Amino acid sequence: MQVRSWRHANDFIVYDETLIASPSPELFDLPWWQARGLTQGSFDGRAKVHVVRHGDARWVLRRYLRGGLIARLSDHTYVWGGLRATRPWREWHLLAALRERGLPVPRPVAAHVRRVGWRYSGHLLSELIPDAVPFAELLQSGALEPADWQAAGRTLRRFHDAAVHHPDLNLRNILRAGDGSIHILDFDKGRLEAPAWQLRGELRRLQRSIGKFAVTDAQREAAASGWQALLRAYGG
Repeated sequence: MQVRSWRHANDFIVYDETLIASPSPELFDLPWWQARGLTQGSFDGRAKVHVVRHGDARWVLRRYLRGGLIARLSDHTYVWGGLRATRPWREWHLLAALRERGLPVPRPVAAHVRRVGWRYSGHLLSELIPDAVPFAELLQSGALEPADWQAAGRTLRRFHDAAVHHPDLNLRNILRAGDGSIHILDFDKGRLEAPAWQLRGELRRLQRSIGKFAVTDAQREAAASGWQALLRAYGG
């Protein structure tokens, strides 16, 4: 990875020069990709994200959106507190740091911040994990195996041993890739050097999220067994 930054007027971009030769705000503009026939679908999470094609690569384009009641006032702008404090900038650098530690997260491609007065908006580009499916979908389709839960437990232990905090750990953010490996995504507002109590809270949040996706008796039974397998593999 070769980290570079770019600025023009009120646009700021941080990017991996091995993936992008010439950064431009257009790379974060969905209509720009659509006009060239380079979009390849979308999927829903906390916010809708889009898959775009860049040569042989597939990237995920995500716009930062607010949730809750404040989104009624502005769903995509935030208060400017300096570039390093912006959500795209922080998440991109966190993903880069996690990748350097060998942790299974999406490879960050570029982040974009646009400042307008005392507010800003932003986007994130990351590499698409091949053939990845969220645990939420696997649970509801009956495709989660005990080995998947165990692999997730071992993976979460790796993150927690590295004191990595995920602020919204749930079954949508745990992915099983096509090769069976487990990946964690969506580190918006995440951090390093998290205290132990915060990491324990992540596990409680994850357990609560299971109840949101396990809606039938069969799913609840499978999830209960799977959760115990996850905990045993996690080591707690």
